[in-house]
Amino acid sequence: MSESSSAANGTILIADFVNVDAAGKVNIIGGGIQFLGFDPESRLSAPFAVFVNVTVNIPQFEDTSASVEVLLVDTDGQPVTITGPDGTNTMRFSQDVDFRPANAAHLQEPPMGFPGNSNIVLNFPSGLPLHVGATYEWIVLMDQTRLASTTFFVPGPAEA
Repeated sequence: MSESSSAANGTILIADFVNVDAAGKVNIIGGGIQFLGFDPESRLSAPFAVFVNVTVNIPQFEDTSASVEVLLVDTDGQPVTITGPDGTNTMRFSQDVDFRPANAAHLQEPPMGFPGNSNIVLNFPSGLPLHVGATYEWIVLMDQTRLASTTFFVPGPAEA
């Protein structure tokens, strides 16, 4: 989707739980997390989910897709890497998105220019091995253009 063809905006938030039901409705529990808990025994953050919504104006139905990326960075703006059983992985999630509304044969199509949107949910039910005392930022990009971000902190135990 070219810059001249659409205006886009994004929303991102961290929550305890997020899902999108079959009708496309978003269910968020415990949304707006800024301080993400940490378990010193497992060395993992608390379980959490990341919700992303990208909305675009579609002037023409021929120009309806884009690449959406969600990236976790540290305070220096560097992508965060996580070491797991398969090696080191960058916390980057990419998806090609088609913003056209779902076509239901029994429903009228919306008018040209009606906003298209896409919801993305990233669930981390076991948490992530993040560093205590560190600040992180989730960033949403569409075709390499920054749309939204949210920052969070992983607090550890208070110093005695």
